[in-house]
Amino acid sequence: MAESAITFEGWRYAHYFEFVRRIDRNVTVRCKLCPGQKLLSTAVNTTSKLNKHLQRTHAKVKLIAKDPRTQSEDVVSAPPPTPKQHKLEFGGPVTKAEMDRLVASFIVEVMLPICTVESPSHRSEIYCAKYR
Repeated sequence: MAESAITFEGWRYAHYFEFVRRIDRNVTVRCKLCPGQKLLSTAVNTTSKLNKHLQRTHAKVKLIAKDPRTQSEDVVSAPPPTPKQHKLEFGGPVTKAEMDRLVASFIVEVMLPICTVESPSHRSEIYCAKYR
């Protein structure tokens, strides 16, 4: 068991889980924060599934990180889950000359006919981008 639990026992959030068993290269643990008997399985050399469980299921819990060597405690919030889609960041307003240059480079780069930028949908995109 000592070999299988090295990664788990050295993890700073291991105290939120109870070691249940090892089967081959997998470790089964029980989450102490979940009601009932929530069992989770992870590989012996990683804690990523357990970390994701804490982030997703117990995101609002103030977690206490314990250094397993010194048993010192630090209060930290669970990092927020990564968004599934990246948010787009837009700069400030664009001048007419800049917009004309961007549209022209778009047409040349993608090799589209000029009628593409004359469509109502493209004009509305330009209008929205211009007046942010």
